[in-house]
Amino acid sequence: MSPSLHKGKQYKFRVLSANIYGTSEPSEPTGPIQTQELKGLPPFFLSCYTLPTGVSAPEVAYANVHIVNYTMGFVSRLCLFRFVVSGLTTGETYVFRVQAINELGLSDESQESAPLTVKAALTNPSAPYDIALLYCDGHSMILNWKKPLRSGGAKIKEYYVDKRRSGTTMWREVHIPPTTERVENLTEGAVYQFQVYGANLAGLGPASKHSEDLTCDAWTMPEPGPAYDLTFCEVRDNSLVVEWQKPVYTGSGPITGYHVEYAKKGTANWITANEKAASHRFLKVTGLEVGTTYVFRVRAVNAVGVGMASMASDPVTAKAVAGSQEVSCVVDEKSGDIVLSFESCQINEGSKFIWKKDYKEITDFSKGVVIKSEGTHSKLIFKNADKEDFGTYSVSVTNTEGVSSSYTISNEELAKMLALSYDIRHPVIPLKSELAYKILERGRMRFWLQAEEISSNVTYKFFANNKELSGMAHDVATGIIEFIMDHFTEESEGTYTCQITDGGGKAQSSLVLIGNVFCKSLCPFSRLPLMFLFTTGPHFSEFLSLQIGDDCSVTLVCKVANLKKESVFHWFREDTEIIPDVRAHCGTKDYVFFVLFFPTLSSWSGIYKATISDDRGKDMSQINISGKVFDDAINKLSQLAGKSAAELVINCTATGIQLQCHMKYYTSEMNITWYHGETKLSHTDKIVIGGTPTMATMEVVEPVEKDKGKYSIVITDPENSHKRTLDLSGDGQYFQYFSSLISFPPESIPAFIDNAVVGGLPDVVTIMEKKTLSLTCTVCGDPKPQVSWLKNGSEYVVSLDQGKFASLTIKGVSMEDSGRYTMIVQNKYGGESVDIVVSVYRHGEKIPEAKPTLTPKTIIPPKLPIEIPQPKPQPAPSAAPSTPSPAAPKAALGRGMKSPTPSRRK
Repeated sequence: MSPSLHKGKQYKFRVLSANIYGTSEPSEPTGPIQTQELKGLPPFFLSCYTLPTGVSAPEVAYANVHIVNYTMGFVSRLCLFRFVVSGLTTGETYVFRVQAINELGLSDESQESAPLTVKAALTNPSAPYDIALLYCDGHSMILNWKKPLRSGGAKIKEYYVDKRRSGTTMWREVHIPPTTERVENLTEGAVYQFQVYGANLAGLGPASKHSEDLTCDAWTMPEPGPAYDLTFCEVRDNSLVVEWQKPVYTGSGPITGYHVEYAKKGTANWITANEKAASHRFLKVTGLEVGTTYVFRVRAVNAVGVGMASMASDPVTAKAVAGSQEVSCVVDEKSGDIVLSFESCQINEGSKFIWKKDYKEITDFSKGVVIKSEGTHSKLIFKNADKEDFGTYSVSVTNTEGVSSSYTISNEELAKMLALSYDIRHPVIPLKSELAYKILERGRMRFWLQAEEISSNVTYKFFANNKELSGMAHDVATGIIEFIMDHFTEESEGTYTCQITDGGGKAQSSLVLIGNVFCKSLCPFSRLPLMFLFTTGPHFSEFLSLQIGDDCSVTLVCKVANLKKESVFHWFREDTEIIPDVRAHCGTKDYVFFVLFFPTLSSWSGIYKATISDDRGKDMSQINISGKVFDDAINKLSQLAGKSAAELVINCTATGIQLQCHMKYYTSEMNITWYHGETKLSHTDKIVIGGTPTMATMEVVEPVEKDKGKYSIVITDPENSHKRTLDLSGDGQYFQYFSSLISFPPESIPAFIDNAVVGGLPDVVTIMEKKTLSLTCTVCGDPKPQVSWLKNGSEYVVSLDQGKFASLTIKGVSMEDSGRYTMIVQNKYGGESVDIVVSVYRHGEKIPEAKPTLTPKTIIPPKLPIEIPQPKPQPAPSAAPSTPSPAAPKAALGRGMKSPTPSRRK
């Protein structure tokens, strides 16, 4: 809107447009338009908020915008309005909003203000009082005064000090900003007076009554200066506790103690409460008269004597707060924590529980001290109490009429509570009887004890000379825990211990069988071995045990005695009888060993029993092959296998290369690990880890360039580790061979196209005597491979080579022709060999059963150095290869052969 238009006048308007090239022609003018008086809308309120005055009638402020014209735009004018809302209730919480009104109606409501809790009205604090001098050095003074009795509803944050010379009326401010307690820049020898003001949020309070005349002379007396800030807590009908602050001036030596004096209000008859100086800055004064008002003062003491008295305290009446309770101290029955508890008889808004040790507030919670307060209750909890936690613990409640209490924990009481806490946290299972023993038949001994009560979740351990034994049992109904030792002999002398755990409770009992006590327990009736005293029938003289032989054989062994021909021996596994290949035959000898062989590891685990019986009786021995027994056997096998492990050899498979490590025994339960360099290998589709009972294997499926490197196998037992390594990297002896597998064209390496019964070489051939044997196989390779045959590892002269077919023909076979035939195909890049077993039988005999073996092809490494094959030239088909064929080897590489280089034929 143009500001030059006048109300009531008529105007015409036209519009021109402009750009960088100039101004256009004006538009056609409008018709006459007469201006009119603008009408305003009600104020639009931006915000509404309360001012935090903290009074019972808060001020509400809001801002509005006057809109000049809602069609032509607007010009705003921000206005701030305040008004006092009265009639509110102290302690209630309110929110406010505002609306405006004019001749057009009401505006929208403003947004709500933040919640406001109405508090009591703030006022200026009352005046401080009782100004005292604590120290003077001739140029400055340290003053102290008592805080205003009324804070005005807010914390007093600042104090201001004025000074004047004695005899004058002009007061001067000491410091702006507010002062500390030290007044600087004073004249030595001058006499001063001081007055103090307190200030809070509401403003500056009135000045205190001026101090008495204070002369600015340096203090040099040898006695201490005055203590200050006397306070009281735990006021009771006949006692109270006084606290104070250490004097600023200590005199010529350190302060050694304090004397507390008191007098009835209005009298000068001061009484010393403690004849012996108190070493700490608090004292409980007893012997007061109930309802009587007293004042107190304190004097510090050093080696020279008693110092100046403090300013007299405010009057205090010896009368307990109605409903006062004392601090209690207990040990929690569940957690074992030491707990100090207090319930306040008063609690107000803003009240807090302040816990102190020896009247110093507790601020260090790093040692497991916890304060928990809720409502009128508060607890001081010691999670990890120790012998240093004795002392006086007090609690006071702020914003009350002096509600406070204390509890003193002595050394003796603390020791008892610590012992009780330990017992709660480490409960002991009570025993009806300690560990005892009883002699049984056939050299057995029963150890037992009885608890007052045990649950079904009880656990226990039994130790003989610090070696843990298994096989204990318990009876919940009687609380008896027992262990049966099958073979108690002269070697059983020592200490026996039983440890019990049931829930959080524990118990332990020991039995010492040494010297004469052991001799009596071993044989109370005879000097003969105990096992012969109580049986006349067959029995076990040595119970079942698992043994590992040097050849990795696993056997279960026992020893029996007092046999006869009719004695019968049986094996059981999980209560199912085992029929060994060779049954035990009992003779008349006194000692006979019975052995059960385990063919494979999979048949190990379980509970095994052996029984021996005849008409005189029956005896049984049992062993559980699991847990530690099983692990010990595996560890022993790993040790034997590791020592017997041969060097790694290579074998070719249909899908890749296989590394083999021959050893006495292999099972997947052994701790055997394969590595490629420093990388641990795991069983995957790419890396196949397995083995046979005498060999551990690792196959790399479809090897590529990155599979080069050093491969190793590590066999670990509890004492040692055994490592075997094969280098398939650029520096190793097998590198050229490995490279040929992944780099040479497939047609360069000689190989059998087929090796099956149909169309190729069979694994086993069965033929009747005087028939013709023909073994034929298709081979390929570039250069053309040389084929040779071996019989039982020796060179076989007969060989027929027809192009890509290689065959061996024997006419009129005889029994001498039976054996293992080996076909070797090889060129300069390496080769393969395969075995065929030929079995010749006579006419009329039963045809022998053919049992194919799973003998894999054997890889023959290339000659060194390897000549990388080049692409064949395009011209002249008559060009002949210049590389001569290598000589045939004398012997094929069998499984487990260490050397990768074939020997030449002599």
